[in-house]
Amino acid sequence: MRTVSPQAPDDPVEQAIAWAVRLQLHGPLPATLQALRQWRDADARHEAAWQRIAAMQGQFSSLPPEAGRATLDASLSRRRQRRQSLKLVAAFGLVGSGAWLVVDSRADYRTGTGQRLAITLPDGSLLNLNAGTAVNVQYDGERRLLTLLRGEIAVTTGADPQQRPFWVHTDTARMQALGTRFTVRRFDDGAIPLTRLAVQAHAVQLHAKAGSGAPVLARAGDALLTDGARVWREQYPHDDPAAWLDGVIVAREMPLGQLVAELARHRHGLLQCEADIAQLPISGVFQLGDPERALRVLLQTQAIVAVYRTRFWVTLKKA
Repeated sequence: MRTVSPQAPDDPVEQAIAWAVRLQLHGPLPATLQALRQWRDADARHEAAWQRIAAMQGQFSSLPPEAGRATLDASLSRRRQRRQSLKLVAAFGLVGSGAWLVVDSRADYRTGTGQRLAITLPDGSLLNLNAGTAVNVQYDGERRLLTLLRGEIAVTTGADPQQRPFWVHTDTARMQALGTRFTVRRFDDGAIPLTRLAVQAHAVQLHAKAGSGAPVLARAGDALLTDGARVWREQYPHDDPAAWLDGVIVAREMPLGQLVAELARHRHGLLQCEADIAQLPISGVFQLGDPERALRVLLQTQAIVAVYRTRFWVTLKKA
């Protein structure tokens, strides 16, 4: 069962979504910020719509402070530009139940919502990017270095004739591959940023960036987490860290909120669930390439309903 809320073409909420996407895609340009200020001042419904969007579980945490105070230009709310902005929602999407997808223009390689990418590096190593990922690659005479700016990668290291060490850096960890296959993910949507290292073959040494202790050796089958100061083993992971390479989410008693956040990385639009069902345990295999089917399965097997604010804004609630 799903509930659909009909929308008027001039719905202020859709306008707010469209302008948020504009800020996300083009950045806080002065003209855009001035336009945002004017739009919010023009109508109390505009201000209410913007506040409603901004309050959605911190979805707009990456927007600059100026945007939080700014308003939209009434002239820019003309029908054609409004529709064009809404098309951008469909084309690029909003990330639900997690952080906004902020594609870093400095990245050597990056992916958007629902995109995955495979790259062969100069030494023959294979680099895979999951959706919503940005990474820099630096090869020199001393080392091979990947810097994960956001998202999730999988690495299969190649043999290097120069025998340079292979490193992966995040904001909280430094990891040295020891002839191996492994995944690294950044979790930046919580109060404390985390890095997860999961090893599928051989071993990786993990150094907590702010820690003073010895590096921790992770072997095949191990999953480690670090906040930059401490390192601990993930004892009961709710997912298979490498399953996305096969195009699936493998959920093992995964809280619904976590599953929704994973699906949101692969679905254009804002997808979330209410707090009272976020801990509902879900097990199963869900196709990343068909998140709508995954939603249908959840609606058919769980006591929940989907409320469609727009086609691209979906909230799961208790039935």
